[in-house]
Amino acid sequence: MTLLPRHPPHPNVLDIPTPPLQQAGLFIIFFFTAIAFVAFLLRLFSRHKTGQWGLDDAMVGCAMLFSLLMIGPFYMYIKLGYFGWRQEDVPPTYDPTPAFWWFFLAQLFYNPILAFVKASVLLFLLRLGGQKPGVRMVIYVLNTFNALQAIAIFLVALLQCLPIEANWDFALKADPNTRCIDNSFHVIASCLTLLTDILVVVIPFWIFLGLKMKKAAKVAVLGIFLLGLAVTIIGAVRLNGIIKLFYSTPDGKDPFHDLTVTLSVVEANIAIVSACAPALRPLFRMWMPVLFGGTTERYGNRYTPNSKLPHYADQSNIKGGNGTGMRADDVTLQSIKATRNRDGHTECRSASPSGSEEEIMTYNGIMRTTDVRVQYDGASGFAVSPRDKSRPSVDSKGVDFVAVEEKRTV
Repeated sequence: MTLLPRHPPHPNVLDIPTPPLQQAGLFIIFFFTAIAFVAFLLRLFSRHKTGQWGLDDAMVGCAMLFSLLMIGPFYMYIKLGYFGWRQEDVPPTYDPTPAFWWFFLAQLFYNPILAFVKASVLLFLLRLGGQKPGVRMVIYVLNTFNALQAIAIFLVALLQCLPIEANWDFALKADPNTRCIDNSFHVIASCLTLLTDILVVVIPFWIFLGLKMKKAAKVAVLGIFLLGLAVTIIGAVRLNGIIKLFYSTPDGKDPFHDLTVTLSVVEANIAIVSACAPALRPLFRMWMPVLFGGTTERYGNRYTPNSKLPHYADQSNIKGGNGTGMRADDVTLQSIKATRNRDGHTECRSASPSGSEEEIMTYNGIMRTTDVRVQYDGASGFAVSPRDKSRPSVDSKGVDFVAVEEKRTV
């Protein structure tokens, strides 16, 4: 015995005419699914370039899989439900049973998508802001609630009517022995989903607003995360439609000449795009370097114009060199500023060599403060050692001490 009975017989959907409004509805569901799939592929490409794979990638991959599985049932639901038609044009032989069979299947694929997306975003934020105890605890609690909610909603959606056939067979649903949940379940589930959407949107502001970042970079980063606000807005509109469907009196509007049903597909796929966007920062940096951080300059055995040390013309002769002027233990730095801090130290900032999204938290200034002393060693090039506070800021060879400032928000 199969869990889901075979769908009721229905006409070939290719033989059913497609009026203009229905064409628009079909375009919407395929277009937004395609946009989400492209965003997902770009995310995979970005991860491949940086090599920074994580569990958040697997979560958004599961969301994309369910989105692709959902598109077929939604297409069948729109065609067999005659959405986009005028009520007077709907054939008199119209039977809603096949349409609702496909809709029931679409529900099962829809419900996990937002849960996987939120899990992906929360894991991503944990990698970025997890060093702050309050943020870490909130993410753990919210992720646990999200997982439990997803399991509960999926099981209730699957078993909302017993026998299951009552979900699409209205004659069976009217049987007194049939048990179905109250319509309030759909409203409550949508409200909880909306609440968690809002909390997930708020967390990036908690992490980033207090950081010392370039204003343009902060606006760009928060703008990416604000894509999640679009998901929340669409979810609110969808919730309003559910309330009207179950609790409002008929207003005389044509129930067929409407595309509200497509909001579920739009919401799910915009959520996938919003989850993928922050991980595309390396690509954004290539396309919009001024706004997203630009390129980094490498300083290994090379010296800045302010340095009093000599510059090696042939760095391949340096001990440990690789012919590129960089050694395995060299640190990639952003341009050293000409100004100095209160202690008379030059400020340097490290940069992610991979250009991954974690550079948001380094290039733009979340590091702890460490003082090091750079000393010239004629035999091996450079040696870097912890700063000795008892010594002057310039040693006998005239070498400046360099303060590598790392600002960590805790």
